[in-house]
Amino acid sequence: MDEVRSQRPGVKVSPADRFSSSMRREEDGARAEAKRLMVSFGVVAAVLAVAVGLTLYIWHDVGAPSDVSDAPSASAQVQQIEKLLADLGFAPGPQDGVMDEATAEAIRSYQQAAGLPEDGAATPALLEELKAVAGQ
Repeated sequence: MDEVRSQRPGVKVSPADRFSSSMRREEDGARAEAKRLMVSFGVVAAVLAVAVGLTLYIWHDVGAPSDVSDAPSASAQVQQIEKLLADLGFAPGPQDGVMDEATAEAIRSYQQAAGLPEDGAATPALLEELKAVAGQ
């Protein structure tokens, strides 16, 4: 009596049929599990891609200036000009040698008072002019 009746009346199922049916159910279960796993990996990959994309979008202009000449730099010449401007009563801000807006405004104020063209540039000629006026 190796054959067993199936749940449908009149249909007999052999042990081999039961085994193959069982194997198909296991394979289907494994395929379904693999599919769920792949969907999970896809969701994680999508979230990671969005996070990286947002990070790059936010940080796209962080870093060094595109034009290095835009970055303020300290120099001995600018520091001397700032000191002489401060001695003459013009307020260049801190005497740190950095050509910033306060220094440029002080240079323009001096140039206006001296009747010079107002360009706000810290040039060697301006330094010599300031030295002459300050008596150095």
